Amino acid sequence: MTGKTFLKEKRISICSFIVFILAVIFLGLLFQALYAYIVIVVFLACTGFLLSLGMEYYRKKAFYQDLEAKLQQLDKKYLIAEMMECPEFLEGKILYETLYETDKSMNERINEMEDNVREFKEYIEMWIHQIKLPIAGLTLMNYNKNYDEEKQRVQLHRLNHYVEQILFFARADAPQKDYLLKKTRLEDIVNKAVVENKDLLIDNKFQIRKQGLDAEVYTDSKWMIFMLGQVIHNSIKYKKEQPYLLFQAEQDDAVIRLTVEDHGVGIPESDIGRIFDKTFTGENGRKHDYATGMGLFICKKLCNKMGHKIYAESEQGEYTRICFEFGKNPYYDTRIQR
Repeated sequence: MTGKTFLKEKRISICSFIVFILAVIFLGLLFQALYAYIVIVVFLACTGFLLSLGMEYYRKKAFYQDLEAKLQQLDKKYLIAEMMECPEFLEGKILYETLYETDKSMNERINEMEDNVREFKEYIEMWIHQIKLPIAGLTLMNYNKNYDEEKQRVQLHRLNHYVEQILFFARADAPQKDYLLKKTRLEDIVNKAVVENKDLLIDNKFQIRKQGLDAEVYTDSKWMIFMLGQVIHNSIKYKKEQPYLLFQAEQDDAVIRLTVEDHGVGIPESDIGRIFDKTFTGENGRKHDYATGMGLFICKKLCNKMGHKIYAESEQGEYTRICFEFGKNPYYDTRIQR
């Protein structure tokens, strides 16, 4: 801050003070006050005003010079608030508080992005390890000239499953809106999910049951088909004898609920609250080589992004239900649920 800049900023105050001095002189002469009194009043007023301006100038000059110097030294300019001391004058305090809040918001955003990048990196590393297994299986079949179509189909389905997982994992973290909520019949979504996984369902002798799927919901059908596919894969993975899948819809005044139920091994009570956590496989998952703990985690993120709700109910050894809840209003709140 230069003296010229400061005086330009204070020009209204200076002009007002000059008008005040002229008024004092005029009134003093008008009422025939002693000349000495007028001079003393004008002198004291000018001295006080100039001292006030001088003190304010040097205080602000020191603050802004220090601010500019520290800003030049910083590589990460958004950290400037952490290098500053809160000044005593009002404009400086407002600037400091503004920079502090901006800095805080920026740091939170950067930490969030770093967490997302780290999370994605960890998943990529795990995903590469997982996708090597079906590739190795197909390579070995080809090397041994073993053209068992059923085994090849299973390995190809696993490859497709892993590729879809990473695609939707990336979409779940994308800042842009990558989905479209449209009115869709639940039966259409369920049928497409079943058809996409029909080979695995047939190979594992699953019986499909449907009930009350005439309801229509506002969702992205592509995302829902993927999520139902994840649930179907889990049901296949943890099946028992004579397996079945029941797709059932029910509704109340506020929501429509789609439930996918199987009578597999169920989920231990100690694990039920964590099955949507990243990479959590639980007691059941540790018994299977192919469990990644990512399927339901991705489903949870996708549901949060679309404003849906997902939760699980289970009794170990009896059944598992994965429930999706959809708002009835097309303009219902799609803010992320924490």
